[in-house]
Amino acid sequence: MAKTEDIPTFGLLHGFRVVMIGLSVAAPFAAELYAENGADVIWIENPMVPDMGRFSGHAGSTQQDRRNMRSLAINYTKGEGRKAFLSLIATTDVLIEASVGGRFKAQGFSDDVLWKTNPRLVIAHISGFGQTGDPSYVRRASYDPIAQAFGCTMRMNGIPGHKSVPAMAFPGDYSAAFYAFSISLAALLKRQETGKGESIDVAQFECLIRTQANYPTDYWRFGKDYVKEGSHSLICALYGTYVCKDGEEVYVLFLGPGVLRNGLPLIGLEYGSELFPEGEGIIPFGTHAADVAEKAFARFLAKHTAAEVEDILANNGVPCSRLMNYQQARDNSQYKARHVVDTWTAEDGVTQIPGVKVVPEMHNNPGKVWRGAPSIGEDNEDILHELGFSDEKIKSMYEQQLLSQKSYKQSFIC
Repeated sequence: MAKTEDIPTFGLLHGFRVVMIGLSVAAPFAAELYAENGADVIWIENPMVPDMGRFSGHAGSTQQDRRNMRSLAINYTKGEGRKAFLSLIATTDVLIEASVGGRFKAQGFSDDVLWKTNPRLVIAHISGFGQTGDPSYVRRASYDPIAQAFGCTMRMNGIPGHKSVPAMAFPGDYSAAFYAFSISLAALLKRQETGKGESIDVAQFECLIRTQANYPTDYWRFGKDYVKEGSHSLICALYGTYVCKDGEEVYVLFLGPGVLRNGLPLIGLEYGSELFPEGEGIIPFGTHAADVAEKAFARFLAKHTAAEVEDILANNGVPCSRLMNYQQARDNSQYKARHVVDTWTAEDGVTQIPGVKVVPEMHNNPGKVWRGAPSIGEDNEDILHELGFSDEKIKSMYEQQLLSQKSYKQSFIC
């Protein structure tokens, strides 16, 4: 259990309070970015139906993306639960909620209702299709792959001539989370000037189509559609995934005059020749020069392991990396030097959880992991006491099943 006073002072966001309501990935990760940088993040859970992340596999998503949070397992929609929720909102800077468009309003928590309680509240709504628009879309349920499909992303992924596949891991969820986090921070800055909160409508599909570079514009302006590339770019030669002597893969980009100048001699070709003239930064795909370059590179790959290819190319200015797996990452010198793999103690006080450190690194106000993901309702009493609820009232809320609490072992599969 943790009271507000138990939260250590650290990071860029100490002193802010964030309330998060949402399952799966998007809302929890947006709130996690606050939690890792010092904010007091209160995760509101359904007291009867726990977050699916707790019981998926070994609850890894919960362990990674709910650390530093406090858990309040409460039915916030009725009775004393609603009263407690609005009392909490009165003390909150940012509310992050993820649900089907319009559902939060239908539960009696429109932006105006929330602002009546707290005019300074910043509200971030995350949904698949947005809070407004065609009602038949607004009310649709969505997960990351649905947003990828509707947001024109999924058709870009996969092997030409085969079924499209979703990109992993969860770009719709994580891009929505980054938008919710960053724009809610901007709203907090604006609040300093105006004293008023803001409401942010994050639609997953919009986040995905917004982050597709030139491709939507090129189609809408010139009718030039995206052509599925698979493992090799259609822009130029020597740009894609390649298999090396040991069967391991590397990804390579021979792109830019300096890269070609440094890289082509490494595979037996002359930069500044008729085929590869001085000043050129690209070997256009489908040309004779591209065919020559690809054949030369194939001969080079047949002689070297993936580690050797990476070493030779990357250390001579050619962008190149092996396709790393998690064991290789853990053993890698750069991962070790930057302490990417972190370990923290779970809420049982015993179990050690390995995961990814707080990123990005801060020089003056670093983030930190100060507690593992909470068990269900672990902080109910501490939070409600701070809101003025008596032991008797809290006991009554448990009896009405407005609150629930489960031990660490009941809350997680470890």
